[in-house]
Amino acid sequence: MRQLAVCILLLAAFAFAKGEGACTVDSIAWKGEHTAFDETLMKGALGQPCDAWKAAAAKLTRYYEDQGFIAAHVRGEVRHVAAGAGLEEVSGLGAPAGSGIVAGANMPAGSGVAAGANAGAVSGLGTPAGSSVVAGANAGAVSGPGMPADLGVVAGANMPAGSGVVAGSEPPASELREKHVLELEFMRGAGYVWAPPENLDSSGTKREVFAKLSGIEAGEAVSLTDLERSERRLSRIGYYNRTAPTRLFRDPARNRIVPVFSMRKANVSEAEGVLTYSSEDNVWEGKLDVNLYNIAGTARDLQLEGFTGENTRHLSGSYKEPWILGTAWNVVVRGNFDEETLDAPADGMNGGTADAGDIADVADTSGATQETVERVIVGEAGITRDIGFDFSIGVFFGISEDDKHTSFEMSYVSFDRFVLPRSGWRMDASATWKMARPDSLDNYLSAKANVMAYYPLYGNFIARFAGMAGGIFPSGATLRRSDLFALGGPGDFKGMQYRMLRSRAYGLSEFALLWQDGYDLSIEAFYQPGLYRRLAPGHGWAREQGYGIGFTQYRSNWSVNLYYALRNGCDYLDGIIGFGVKTLF
Repeated sequence: MRQLAVCILLLAAFAFAKGEGACTVDSIAWKGEHTAFDETLMKGALGQPCDAWKAAAAKLTRYYEDQGFIAAHVRGEVRHVAAGAGLEEVSGLGAPAGSGIVAGANMPAGSGVAAGANAGAVSGLGTPAGSSVVAGANAGAVSGPGMPADLGVVAGANMPAGSGVVAGSEPPASELREKHVLELEFMRGAGYVWAPPENLDSSGTKREVFAKLSGIEAGEAVSLTDLERSERRLSRIGYYNRTAPTRLFRDPARNRIVPVFSMRKANVSEAEGVLTYSSEDNVWEGKLDVNLYNIAGTARDLQLEGFTGENTRHLSGSYKEPWILGTAWNVVVRGNFDEETLDAPADGMNGGTADAGDIADVADTSGATQETVERVIVGEAGITRDIGFDFSIGVFFGISEDDKHTSFEMSYVSFDRFVLPRSGWRMDASATWKMARPDSLDNYLSAKANVMAYYPLYGNFIARFAGMAGGIFPSGATLRRSDLFALGGPGDFKGMQYRMLRSRAYGLSEFALLWQDGYDLSIEAFYQPGLYRRLAPGHGWAREQGYGIGFTQYRSNWSVNLYYALRNGCDYLDGIIGFGVKTLF
């Protein structure tokens, strides 16, 4: 302990000795026009190292750049002056009342300042009446605006009249030290607004559509931050590949700035087939996706997904019509069809609300079962719109053969690119209120959310964090099996077969370590701990763990992906292997 204490004291003494002679800003003086906001923002430089003011100046400049003043800049200079301990401002910057001003022998002729005289102001320093001005003092020269360079003016330490300071005297050395005054001048310049954005490359998109997709509105104040967000948005939606940095051009007739992008049409529409095999259950499953993006350069999207398994079939589709009636709102129509075959005990169980694992656990000893088929068709229509560059919201109304529902959805996406993102966030949340089913008096709320984040680590290594959760409220609502969350597959529990599990509540987290080589190759290892709520006649929460590896390789307009996933309790050879092929067009 004694040695540790000695080391700490030595380090503290070294830091004190090193910092004793460091340059720090003692006061700030402004030149020209500025506002109280400017002063407040730059006050953070007080007491900081003499070169630290540049960071605060950069923040101030960026603030005004985002208000349309793209020529705004801050000039600053730290001046070193010899000053008395009580001086607040020096060199023509407004000396406070009571400052002792001692005039040297080089005072201009006819200044009317004599030894011991009380003056209202001396050499433009704004010295208040009553200050003692003593001629002939020999204490060094300090020059300032409006003062001859050889004026020999020294600021003392609040020397009142009659303090005993006489011609030729010097203040004690202990009362003199070097002060650092930061002189700032802020030039805002003229304000600019956006002109309609342009694209130099072949975007395959109509000009007015490209302008809307960029998110930059003509007539709004120029914001360089918004320009960066616009670039990320255009890269993220997948319609384009950036071929060169965005440039800005000034309208010669008006204060308008034209943002000129270099975005080339990308092959983003895709058809993908995925085949999975579970060696534990000896089950093959297949999925086919067809997604058409930016149809005919109009920002219309059509998405179709189909899946078939041993006991499950699923089909869903979605179509987006953008900017309906010239507004910022999009109309979205979507629907899905689900069919599931169940082997339930002959006496039935809660209308088929138990999942396959629960049914196996409670089947009677006689083995009497009956096969039931449940089909559900749901149609929805709604409106969505983008808010800013990253947020979007939507409201949907849906109906099936025996219920109707209303949904509110929200999404935030800030990925850096569409293919193999390296950084950014994605958050999605939805809440659905279902009502008016003939076989139940219950109305219930179904809510779910998920989040995913990419963080670059070192070189080509990237970390991915994800979490998702969902629940149906109230917990005592009477539900059919199709009302429950369908879990399993690459979108959530990767170690399970596609949509093999039904539950009224679940939670899942994921950590993955990825190695990516540009836009072409990605290799990952992932781990997923989670839990879900058992269905009647089971009760409580069941824990679930999944882990595995994945591989994705892009070659021109083709890609191949492969993954192998295991769940807790499985042998290493009894996992699920998935193989997919995608083509872009």
